[in-house]
Amino acid sequence: MERWNASYKHLLEQSVNREELTPAAPEWYLPDDERTSLFSCLIHGLGTVRADFIEDLCDYMASLEELDGLVDASYLESIRNGSADPGELELYSASKLHNWNIEIKTLSTDCKVVSTFVYTVDNPDKVVQLVRSGAFFAVKVDGYLL
Repeated sequence: MERWNASYKHLLEQSVNREELTPAAPEWYLPDDERTSLFSCLIHGLGTVRADFIEDLCDYMASLEELDGLVDASYLESIRNGSADPGELELYSASKLHNWNIEIKTLSTDCKVVSTFVYTVDNPDKVVQLVRSGAFFAVKVDGYLL
């Protein structure tokens, strides 16, 4: 066992200085479905149906000049029907559509923050804090009014 610990010790030392987040209730809202977790997080507290939110977001994405050449009808259909994982394009569009700053922290497999990115708008209505681990998203509830 000591030989095994010695061979992996360098990995522990590298991650010591990283911020650690452990998404768990009640501070974090954890959706059930990985593929739709981003949409569940974004609508948390809005009081809207997920299917309506996705439809409105896809319609908005189709109208954004910034996304010309990045999204087409088949891509938007795959987002609508849940056959594609939502990601950066949907975050960018949701930020613009709802006038939100969206802060995303990406976690490693041991729940250490490896990157932080903020989608910003002028004079945001609120700040949404998300954590991403693989394709799964969680939203921090304490950072904004529901």
